[in-house]
Amino acid sequence: LVMRKILLVGGAGYVGSVLAEELLERGYAVKVLDRLYFGDCGLREIRDRVELVVADMRVLPSDLLDGVDAVLNLGGLSNDPTAEYNPRANHEMNTVAAKSLAEMCRAAGVRRYVYASSCSVYDRGVGNDDNDMVQDEETPVAPGAAYSSSKREAEQILQSMAADDFCPVILRKGTIYGFSHRMRYDLVVNTFVRFALSQGFLNLHYGGEMWRPLVDVRDVARAYILAIQADEEAVKGEIFNVS
Repeated sequence: LVMRKILLVGGAGYVGSVLAEELLERGYAVKVLDRLYFGDCGLREIRDRVELVVADMRVLPSDLLDGVDAVLNLGGLSNDPTAEYNPRANHEMNTVAAKSLAEMCRAAGVRRYVYASSCSVYDRGVGNDDNDMVQDEETPVAPGAAYSSSKREAEQILQSMAADDFCPVILRKGTIYGFSHRMRYDLVVNTFVRFALSQGFLNLHYGGEMWRPLVDVRDVARAYILAIQADEEAVKGEIFNVS
């Protein structure tokens, strides 16, 4: 199956805007669905090369999937503070809308659907006996907060939908860093660089012994592309850590 047109939900965001550029470089046609909560700065360099649909992912246009070969769903709330601020919106976007879009894909015959999950589902933090152990895809998950719980619920729904005519793929990303036209400074490496350049020092907590699984935003973008290019039987219903 040759995939030429990709629907990128959240394509104006931190990862999405980098991914859109990577897709274009590989010859894909890119259709972006984004509410543009943070404006269109992420797409300004490529605005004339993508099809942009400005809409809320909770209310999807009926013709959204016309001509689309695969869907990359990076939409929704992307961190704990926003999820805790509005748990209802978090669940509506990260879980309910993710399911609705998957059902829409299956009905339209769009077989490949890649969902952005998170290493937050493991919920390993300071004080846990196993917090220094590498977590793999077989490690038990323990989502305790609104954000991680919404991601885990969506994972379970999507895995249950895997079928002969539908191929959901789930990527659990580590903590992302690196340059994007829509920068985020709530991410630890980006924050460190910002403080180092602007103030000349870094704030370290818990004795500086904390660590996070880090991954460059460009590598994350390439992981999504691999997820749509991979053989269906190798990825259908599977979860992959990306870090």
